[in-house]
Amino acid sequence: MTGLPQAVADAPDLALSRASWSRVVLRGASVVLHYEPVQAELGRRRRCGLGAITSPDALRVLLDLPVNVPVPLSVIDRAALDLLPSGAIQVDRGWVTRLAVAPIEARLALVPARSWRAGLERAGRFAPFCARAMLLPKPPRDLDVVRMEADFYGIGVIVGAEGESCVLVPPAPFERRRRTAAGWLFLEQAYRRITLLSAEA
Repeated sequence: MTGLPQAVADAPDLALSRASWSRVVLRGASVVLHYEPVQAELGRRRRCGLGAITSPDALRVLLDLPVNVPVPLSVIDRAALDLLPSGAIQVDRGWVTRLAVAPIEARLALVPARSWRAGLERAGRFAPFCARAMLLPKPPRDLDVVRMEADFYGIGVIVGAEGESCVLVPPAPFERRRRTAAGWLFLEQAYRRITLLSAEA
């Protein structure tokens, strides 16, 4: 775990696993991201040398293809296929098969903030991608207002300091209705930053 207060990881109200936390900068905010690695895809990418796919155009092309289902090359725009990095697809005798899927699944973006208003704004940046919560150093004075605002936006409020934490408002569960290029790009950007941190460690 990187950058996560142990008390937050242990908070029973959150029911979060201890593994797969990383402090990264995404969407202009420092965030502690709880995620699940997609082990099969990570292994496949290691074997073929494919890193993060951070081209929105490439991701849009991939989303138009079914996963692991061959599609005739004749119905695919060849110029679009040229956008794809090696290892994202397989071309074989007139058929193209999409291999790439998102390498991680984001579960919770935990945004440290000094004030709850700043926490609401920063955590709100992650609304399309995963559940969100702010981590405050001390309980806010206007607690009832904070609870009402945070609950309205579905943003959790956690107070954590000196090894202890308290969940004032649990984060609303995240429901993904469909995979979008923007959502996939977020996961690829997070994966790239996590990979860079791992390489530096």
